[in-house]
Amino acid sequence: MVVGLAVATSLWAASGSSRAQSSDTVLAKVSDLIVAKVDDIVIDGRDYALAQQMFVHDLKGLDEKARHDFLVQYLIDVALMSRDAQKRDLKVDEAALQRNFDFIRKKALMESWLGTVGQGAISEDSVRAAYEQAVKDTSEPQIRMRTMLFKVDAAGDEKAVKTAEERANEAVARVKKGEEFTKVAEDMTGTSLPATLKEAGYQSRQQMKPEIAKVAFTTDVGSTTAPIRTEQGWEVVKVEDKQTRKPLDFDIVKSQFAMVVARKAQLAAMEKLRSEAKIERMDIPEPPQDQAAKTPNDAAKAKTSN
Repeated sequence: MVVGLAVATSLWAASGSSRAQSSDTVLAKVSDLIVAKVDDIVIDGRDYALAQQMFVHDLKGLDEKARHDFLVQYLIDVALMSRDAQKRDLKVDEAALQRNFDFIRKKALMESWLGTVGQGAISEDSVRAAYEQAVKDTSEPQIRMRTMLFKVDAAGDEKAVKTAEERANEAVARVKKGEEFTKVAEDMTGTSLPATLKEAGYQSRQQMKPEIAKVAFTTDVGSTTAPIRTEQGWEVVKVEDKQTRKPLDFDIVKSQFAMVVARKAQLAAMEKLRSEAKIERMDIPEPPQDQAAKTPNDAAKAKTSN
């Protein structure tokens, strides 16, 4: 059966490929159209949609025209083979077929349930509330800053660490006396222990080194920090500006937050159904129990004997 399916699939792929070369256009929408006729058998958009679902993962590598021609040829071949099978009075496993129908029906009902629950939760107020909560959760200040790094190559070299700290303190003292931060860094670049000047764009707390963020976010705009010990050495930070990132307008992301509201409602309703049902997983073995506590009487006896 598997071999037969593989052969048939290769036939459909081959014939679909050859037809793709001669097709001038691909139907943009076939759900309401008759796609093909095989003698008196009509293949319509509903058949096409089912075939699309069946091969949704298998046809990813094909372009739109090739996918379309493959699906139409597949449906034509299904019509031909199934009609010939009926003429030969071939049989199918009706019980298995019914199980498939039952599962498909349950799946359709599930999708209807999801749509009803999700759509029922969506309103202007609920979507806006979700948006405002997200804005509240993600709105955080960002800092634009300059840093002056006095690097220490060997973290265990106490003398080098001390020297770097002294140079960093010297730089801070000069800045506090009124010298430009950049000028101080440039002057120290030519020394035996140069300062590396870095200018960063706006960064959030998560984008910074934790030790830098801890100090920078409590420092006023225009101020320079005391030397901060990092894994690279000693760093001096000047806070240039602070801003709060502006979220996208509600109307731009409204549809996305409607999906968030719907999904949240679906999950909550699903959890409620699970909590109200008696669910037994036969595929998971029960955890081993203490032999002395298999029954209440056995447990009591074991406790008494101890």
